[in-house]
Amino acid sequence: MVEVLRRIGTVGTLVTATEWLRRNPVLIVVFLLCGLLKAFSNGPGTLGLLVTVAAFLAVIYVDALAHAIGEQEALGESSDIARASTAVRQQYPSLFGATVVYVLAVEIGLIFLLLPGLYLAVRLSLAFPACVIDDQDAIESLETSWTAAKGNLVKLFGISLARAIVFVGGVGMVLVGTDISVTDLGDGLAPASLAVTVVLTAIGSPIVQLAYARVYLENRPTV
Repeated sequence: MVEVLRRIGTVGTLVTATEWLRRNPVLIVVFLLCGLLKAFSNGPGTLGLLVTVAAFLAVIYVDALAHAIGEQEALGESSDIARASTAVRQQYPSLFGATVVYVLAVEIGLIFLLLPGLYLAVRLSLAFPACVIDDQDAIESLETSWTAAKGNLVKLFGISLARAIVFVGGVGMVLVGTDISVTDLGDGLAPASLAVTVVLTAIGSPIVQLAYARVYLENRPTV
């Protein structure tokens, strides 16, 4: 029998996800390493391209790792990073396929208008926990997300918005706390803002992904 969690609000979901992260600090390390990789992506030349591709592949892996850990926490099981990693590796081809379709759909939506892109980003955001938690393939997980996210769009948007506010606030604090003129922003702020972004990624991103796992487990298919 498929277990479905009791539904809770946006704040409660984020609080629960934060507690799960506190009990699984290894996720902070994993997301920190991923954040460092992303910080050095988009560089020039072949090396920059390779780092960018590696960062893209790493994000898929670490996000799914958080979803697998989230399932363990939600079911009251002892957290097992090795078991979670095995589940992610087994589903990685499907996760990769779902990510490619997700990115293309959201980008196309953003090209036409902002709102369709944001809508698709939220409506399809549960595809990845569906893929790793319930062993669904790429297309099936996207279809499941389309159904499961219905009625939860405000909650899912609120979770993403909370992360955005924290990130913007963190970079804003760097701007306020550094003695940099407007003309020097390009040179002086970049290292500090990158450092803040990496640190916030290590904490904020796993909380968001754990929260997504919780929302999915509240609304997963029962048949």
